[in-house]
Amino acid sequence: MSKSKTKKEVQPSEDAAPPSTTMFCSDGWRITGYYTPIETDFTSTETREIEVKGYGKESFNAEFLTTVFNDNEGFGEGWGRTRFGWYLGEYNGGWHKSDAPLDAHDKPLQPDAVAVDNAFVPRGSTVTIPDLPGDLGKLEFKSTDVGVSVHGKHVDVYTGEGRQARRRMWQFTYEDDEDGRGLTRVCFAPPSQPMDDEE
Repeated sequence: MSKSKTKKEVQPSEDAAPPSTTMFCSDGWRITGYYTPIETDFTSTETREIEVKGYGKESFNAEFLTTVFNDNEGFGEGWGRTRFGWYLGEYNGGWHKSDAPLDAHDKPLQPDAVAVDNAFVPRGSTVTIPDLPGDLGKLEFKSTDVGVSVHGKHVDVYTGEGRQARRRMWQFTYEDDEDGRGLTRVCFAPPSQPMDDEE
């Protein structure tokens, strides 16, 4: 005859240490940055008319549009703030309007977001780039985005909106060292639970 024991569920105390998080680190990563351009920052006078889904036809600064999405290269910054105050993005073969710049999951981009290849870094991971200079190497990012040109060991750091964000973007750009092995070490801690599109 077997005896069955009832397990008592133990609740952690409020001052209990959080579960340990495993960090995975490797070298040879390409680091780039991306930002949200603002149409009024562009001084060229050339304009281009486009069709914006759900809005209609409108003309925008041509250089601004190319920065948001370059048809010849097949990628760009993703979203830009128009002179009207709303955001313009190009995906799925068309231009779209939004109240905020969006990530690949249609969620507003956050200042600590990074785009990664989810085959290398799971979505929702905490990412650090310790080889970046100064305090940049101490920052923590969330892998909430993906990008058309982000493949393999590549992290693309979102730096915010406007000219200052564009300047900051270059602080994160490290492509290769002299040996061509890739300059930067990247570490990440996967989320305790996988993110879904509702988050």
